[in-house]
Amino acid sequence: MLLGVSLIIIFGFFAEFIFKKFGIPDLLLLVLLGFAIGPQAMNLVPEAILVGIRAVAPLFTSFALLFLMFEGSLSIDLRSFTRGVGGGLALSFFNFIISSIVITVILIALKYDLLLSILIGFALSGVSSAFVMPLLKQLRPKGEVHTMLALESALTDVFTIVFALTMMELIKVNVFSFRAILGQVISLFAVAGMMGILGAALWIFLDKKVFKEHKSFMSTISIIILIYFITEFLGGNGAIAALFFGLVMRNSKQLSSIIKGIAANNEKEKELGMKGELGIRALNEDEKLFYGQISFFLKTFFFVYMGLLINVRDLGAIFIGGVLALAVLAIRNLSQVLTRKMDKHDRTLISSVFARGLAAAAVIQIVVENGIITSSRIVDIIYFFIICTIILSSIRVFIYKSGLKKSLEAAKAQAAN
Repeated sequence: MLLGVSLIIIFGFFAEFIFKKFGIPDLLLLVLLGFAIGPQAMNLVPEAILVGIRAVAPLFTSFALLFLMFEGSLSIDLRSFTRGVGGGLALSFFNFIISSIVITVILIALKYDLLLSILIGFALSGVSSAFVMPLLKQLRPKGEVHTMLALESALTDVFTIVFALTMMELIKVNVFSFRAILGQVISLFAVAGMMGILGAALWIFLDKKVFKEHKSFMSTISIIILIYFITEFLGGNGAIAALFFGLVMRNSKQLSSIIKGIAANNEKEKELGMKGELGIRALNEDEKLFYGQISFFLKTFFFVYMGLLINVRDLGAIFIGGVLALAVLAIRNLSQVLTRKMDKHDRTLISSVFARGLAAAAVIQIVVENGIITSSRIVDIIYFFIICTIILSSIRVFIYKSGLKKSLEAAKAQAAN
């Protein structure tokens, strides 16, 4: 097992290198590795270990989901957020709702239950931040595009978790209404937001005033888990609480400066406070790097685990997963309605990025563990759908990069003439 863990982590770093160098998604490579060592290929994982993995999967999935939300929130700068919030919010809501409707309609047409189809539609409609963020670092798009795509991946991860888990609770009590969904979402956000913000404020105070030089990166993770537990106990969503906790930690300097500015007695201090010059920075770059490595570890093992579960013998599941992925690819082009005033290449990039990933897979695992999904075929369809969106989105991004390169070469040739 130790040898296996070591080799998987090494492969994860290798997969990230391949993605950065050649654009082949590391998520896809990890799934293929899981399949290759799984029972349907080389069968290198003993049955006893598979049983153990399945036993700890619920705990691992919950932690992966909450840490995904926390680490993803560390990339959201509130100042940049406010600048691109209009376009980013519109893009996020539009694509999420359209994708949810299309996936739901296709599943209903295939004779699946209405409520289950809606749940799966919500679960599979968020763009993967694990795919988008490394891609943005690689492509470095300028202007509003970076903010819009980063914001969409962060927000739709939240939408995926909130709406899908809300539907799961409604299916449990066998009640469905838009009023019930709205009330449940507001309740989840209210409790989670309060716990996340209060927890972050208390932790920043303890970190700066009490512990000071005795700071530990792991202690922050333990606080996140504690906030997750308390939030779930109070009826909120622990993963969303982790998101709010991360947002406050990431933007602590700006937020604390504004609070000091409001409370200041003279105009100069008020002005400095509003500019963000009086605040306390809760996180440094070393911490962000550390949390990024934890996220890498979770992502690596989660997608390898997903590969272990894939059943390639069910051709019907492969076909339906592919059809759903092609439908999502087609409707992604509708986002150009919102980006029609942008540059042609920017519009192409936005319509090319639609891969699904960790949030969708983790939510589906939680739904399965709660007994809402009992059919192995539905799980197979979902996994194949995620894989197909990663492949199709990667192909679209490759075409975008080729077109951009040709345009730049043509522009240089024209300038030289």
